[in-house]
Amino acid sequence: MEKPIVLKKRRKTNMPQTKLTPSTTRSNDYLNSLNIALTDQMNLPPSQEEYEGGGQYGVEIPVINTLSVLESTIDAIEKADIYVTRFNETHGSMLLSDSEISDMLALCQEKGYGIVIGLGPRPEYDIKGSFYRSEFGLEMGRRNNNLDAIRCSIEEALRLAELGCRGITVYDPGVLRLLNNLRNDGLLPTNMMFKTSTHAMAANQFITQMYAENGANSVTTAHDLGLAMIRDIRQQNPGLSLDVPTDVYKTKGGFIRFHELVEIIQVAAPVMLKMGASAQGHPYDMVGDSKARERVQRVAIGLEIFERQGGAAFTRIVKTNPHCCLPEV
Repeated sequence: MEKPIVLKKRRKTNMPQTKLTPSTTRSNDYLNSLNIALTDQMNLPPSQEEYEGGGQYGVEIPVINTLSVLESTIDAIEKADIYVTRFNETHGSMLLSDSEISDMLALCQEKGYGIVIGLGPRPEYDIKGSFYRSEFGLEMGRRNNNLDAIRCSIEEALRLAELGCRGITVYDPGVLRLLNNLRNDGLLPTNMMFKTSTHAMAANQFITQMYAENGANSVTTAHDLGLAMIRDIRQQNPGLSLDVPTDVYKTKGGFIRFHELVEIIQVAAPVMLKMGASAQGHPYDMVGDSKARERVQRVAIGLEIFERQGGAAFTRIVKTNPHCCLPEV
């Protein structure tokens, strides 16, 4: 007959049980000197910042790429009676005529919404597009690799400014630097906001800092960042608006973190919550009236969860803040 198995009692240790102790030491001392978190498993101190003039957060709906989509989206927002700060056009201004951009800006101004318009050309539209779509070309991201694309990007920024746009999404860090020079030299409006796209991959606080130092007013964080990294990005980049995706397209993972909105605002403020993308499979999918309503419904659900979990404790960005990107037409 086999003897029964006897489990030995675990030995007690003197290690603290209140929090995780990182195993390394030399790097700890250096990171501690910079006040950078050593682990994701920690109590996160809240941000003490807000937008100038007041407000800790705003709400942005992305992929509003045509006048018809904008009209359908605003109609759905008004029927749902929800709060939205601004929209984000992502396909690129060079795919829109002057008249359509002007109509979109005029409608946003009339209804009191801001809008940020994406800059182009980008590699997916450029003569280098075949390499961009290759296995290694995709790793290059949306970086301009020829002088003509850079020149045309600057021309698009000047065109947008003349039409009354006051918010531009930038994909290429080099173009961002040039746009900042143009703004400093008075060739672009001083209240023109530059926002880096998620495709610029601000995955940590140091990449984010490089964008801020080159003129970015807001940085869209990489999609998959936890609260600890978002907190450190905020701490290392005071005064910068953080645009944080709260739900993403199915082709980008399809995650939804509406249950974390209260925490995201606490660690990231001032922050623009990017909401509604999870209703789509791909950012380049066609958007009709029904899909526009579905996206707004997704935003409404997120904001309902937010309110239920304590959202009333936070304040929205004031409409006069330049980060709202209200058109001037």
